[in-house]
Amino acid sequence: MLPTLDRTARDAAYLTFTLLTSIAALAVWIVALTVSLTFGILVIGLPIVLASVYLMRWTAELDRQNAALVFGRPVRGHYRSHRAPGLFSRVFVTLRDPQVWRDLAWLITHSVVGMAFGALAVSLIVGTLGTATLPLWYWAVPGGYELGAYTVDTFTEAVLTMLLAVPFAFITVWVMRGMAKFHASLAVELLGRY
Repeated sequence: MLPTLDRTARDAAYLTFTLLTSIAALAVWIVALTVSLTFGILVIGLPIVLASVYLMRWTAELDRQNAALVFGRPVRGHYRSHRAPGLFSRVFVTLRDPQVWRDLAWLITHSVVGMAFGALAVSLIVGTLGTATLPLWYWAVPGGYELGAYTVDTFTEAVLTMLLAVPFAFITVWVMRGMAKFHASLAVELLGRY
């Protein structure tokens, strides 16, 4: 029982952190791409292109570390050396690194899939906990707690409805495990190997 609880807690932490990093990923890839494409054609924009690449790398690193919650070890990125004698050469070498483009692909993918999975996981957890504690708070909702099929407005109904938390918990654990494994596997494919 304890390994299952530990695994479920890790999946919940992974998916919650995924929700947070997906929001950051969305902001980073939109800003980095927009600013880089806008100013990259100018000489003054070349340092912005490099800064954008490193910001994307830092954001992707958050998810590399987060993968340790699913796989037991972080994912390692495989970057080529970006050292070059001049600014133009350095930008050229940096943009030729496949891992830079994989980071961008990850940020775009993660900003959609990670946000959806994270939001679903948080909703499942809150819904299950809310159902399990229904007798403690059902009375605070004016007119009763509406469930669609019926309205919980008595203590007896709240206790009987609370029993639904058991199958909800099994469903939540199963769905979160699948989402965590799928999302972390995507991270491995795009961000590197462990």
